[in-house]
Amino acid sequence: MIYRLLHKAILSRSILLLFTFSALAQKTDFTYYETELSKVAPLLRNGSSDQEKLKANADFIELWDYVLDDPKSLKYDFEQLTSFPILTSKDKKLRIINWYIPLSNNTNKYFAIVQYYNSKKEYRVEYLKPLEGEVKLANTLKLNNSQWIGALYYNLTHFKRGKKDYYLLLGWDENDERSNKKIIDVLSISKSLTFGAPIFRHQKKRYHRFILEYKEDAAVSVRFNKKIQSIVFPHLIPISDDLTGLYDFYIPDGSVDAFELKNGTFKFKENITNPNKVNVPKIKKIDGGLFPK
Repeated sequence: MIYRLLHKAILSRSILLLFTFSALAQKTDFTYYETELSKVAPLLRNGSSDQEKLKANADFIELWDYVLDDPKSLKYDFEQLTSFPILTSKDKKLRIINWYIPLSNNTNKYFAIVQYYNSKKEYRVEYLKPLEGEVKLANTLKLNNSQWIGALYYNLTHFKRGKKDYYLLLGWDENDERSNKKIIDVLSISKSLTFGAPIFRHQKKRYHRFILEYKEDAAVSVRFNKKIQSIVFPHLIPISDDLTGLYDFYIPDGSVDAFELKNGTFKFKENITNPNKVNVPKIKKIDGGLFPK
């Protein structure tokens, strides 16, 4: 009898300890994972071979898996991770973790993880899957997390259209050896993620997003200016008239265009007044020379 009571006491204590350790294990050590992620991150772009970069990428994603299982990670700053963008919306409902791998064939593989709360206030994590190859009529498409136009985002701005929340995304795509692209897109959230919305008005037409393609060595800055509530960017022209439509020969002509945000719609304005007075805000420089042209 005494043996049974003693056995039950030991068993109860073991269960209690197991429960305690399980509870502690569920409390994610963000500092530990942040340090481990910071060790792997440099190999994504600076690995000695494609194989090493892709192996590092698999390890990188696995580490994020552990972190992002915990909803509290959405509020953690990850201040050590400065070699790639981590963009968090001001309403704290959305975060995008974004990076790329340069490959030996002079192309980039883009990756992004989105943390968000959906319309039912449920915490979700989505790993975006980029579309392969050239995307035809990209400006007209409504897309989801498995149909992503790959890019490296450097700006995330929350705005409203009526009662609905939208998030303006500005991104960079190195594209190929001849041209680069700047991606102006919007993201909305219901039960899941939606990329694109017909809220860009340009010459009496509506587009779901706007993409600027330009000569590889041209300097094209696309920024959201809060003061004038506009996306500001240079007007692009071909280097000669016979190259019209061949965007890898497009360069800035010195004038400035904009999409002005009014009532949840971005309206195109060509050659905006006094462009020299427009204060284009700087963005935080990312370590390792990663800074969109």
